[in-house]
Amino acid sequence: MSEDKHRVSRRKFLEIAAGSALLGGLYGLTFVSSVTYGKPKARRSSKPAGLDMVIAEGSGPSDYEKITERAIEVFGGIEHFVHKGDHVVLSPNIGWMRTPDQAATTHPAVIRAVVKLCQRAGAGKITCIDYGLDDWRLAFNICGAEQAVHGTIATLLSPTDPSLYKDINIPSFVPKMTITNQPYDSRHKYDHIMQKIPFELMNADSFICMPVVKDHEAAVITISMKKLMGNIWNRKDYHRYGLQQCIAELNCAVKPTLIVADATRVLQTRGPKGPGVVTVPNKVVVGVDPVAVDSYCCQFLTVKGITPDMVPHLVLGNDLGVGQIDYTGLKIKELAGAMAT
Repeated sequence: MSEDKHRVSRRKFLEIAAGSALLGGLYGLTFVSSVTYGKPKARRSSKPAGLDMVIAEGSGPSDYEKITERAIEVFGGIEHFVHKGDHVVLSPNIGWMRTPDQAATTHPAVIRAVVKLCQRAGAGKITCIDYGLDDWRLAFNICGAEQAVHGTIATLLSPTDPSLYKDINIPSFVPKMTITNQPYDSRHKYDHIMQKIPFELMNADSFICMPVVKDHEAAVITISMKKLMGNIWNRKDYHRYGLQQCIAELNCAVKPTLIVADATRVLQTRGPKGPGVVTVPNKVVVGVDPVAVDSYCCQFLTVKGITPDMVPHLVLGNDLGVGQIDYTGLKIKELAGAMAT
């Protein structure tokens, strides 16, 4: 990764160093509690000793449930992240009226694998949340989410009513920009972003982010960092006030307990909804660092040749201390073929 590109990005986004200093040791928390209204439940957020990421590869859809289970098992087991009686919130992409083959949504076999593991670990409640832009009743059926949770204790939720949300204040660490990359005038400058987060997520013991890896016409990519926008109410503001900066700041305040990134199929063009060009890496990536996981998964976006330094919210996430964009020095275990299954 080019050091020059990092320097350019740092010049572009002023005040980052100040934001990093404010975050300090708060990186391990799911919410920055000093800036929330109300008090979200403290959640465990740590990786098992020895590994930073696990990647499992299969040979096709019949393997997807097995390789998801195997990747989590090798990463330390679901019991490290979900305890008996826990309220678990899963955040897969399930909000588009697209079939699994179209790769705009998390594959139902990947969802089912995580649901079954959480249930096996003794979770008291499992909720799959995604605030989709399509009709959620149709989307949940077409994408296979209903099939994925059938016969389990898991329920599906598209939080389309503002009464289902709690206000939190998210610190603003970088200046907001217009689409022409010029700062907004002083009327738009503020120290915090008021955000609405679902009560369901605020009260969860464990939060598992389950993005599908895909292209995004506005954000360059959408993987785990961008997926958090599926859990907020006023996402339109992000596009008005600087999408890349807002994504990075949201990840400063909200941190998943575990990330299970679905790269079984990858939407290469016309994301996030498609239809577009789809490739089939047949892989699942598991980790806890959203910047590292997303940076690693950029290699699957082959049609446009996306690299981590081409994604501003990854560069910002690295500089703000959310995670590590250069994953080459991390401990990564890749499981292929028989090892994965």
